[in-house]
Amino acid sequence: MIERRVAVVFLVDPEGRLLMQHRDQHARVSPNQWALPGGKIEEGESPEEAARREVREETGLDAGAIAAYLVGTRPSVTTVDGEVEMHVFYGPTEATQDDVVLGEGQAMVFLTPDEALARDLGVTAALLLPKFLASEQYRALAGRSRR
Repeated sequence: MIERRVAVVFLVDPEGRLLMQHRDQHARVSPNQWALPGGKIEEGESPEEAARREVREETGLDAGAIAAYLVGTRPSVTTVDGEVEMHVFYGPTEATQDDVVLGEGQAMVFLTPDEALARDLGVTAALLLPKFLASEQYRALAGRSRR
């Protein structure tokens, strides 16, 4: 049974750093852990619309040219037989740390792959981050350089 649908975004800067959120203690899922910008897909909203809305609400940034990375499910951490449907997007950003306006959580920062993997990752990020960092999509984004 699909408990909820979420959309998350890997935003990668020209140096290959990923934008990640340190969730606060009040988060329903993965409190005080590190996650990707994103959240629940609202009724009548497409996954991409939700991804863009969540990035804007959480960071103040426009998600820009994002593309679908994967759609999948993971076990719910709040319901025994529930599943969470994940819509995962990725894209480049020219934003810098100074452009980020924290809208949710304790922090929203660009992290190197090693820094990100060393954090206490939330359930979705722990599942997705290693796979994304090993992907062609990440390599293509990390290979850009600031003009």
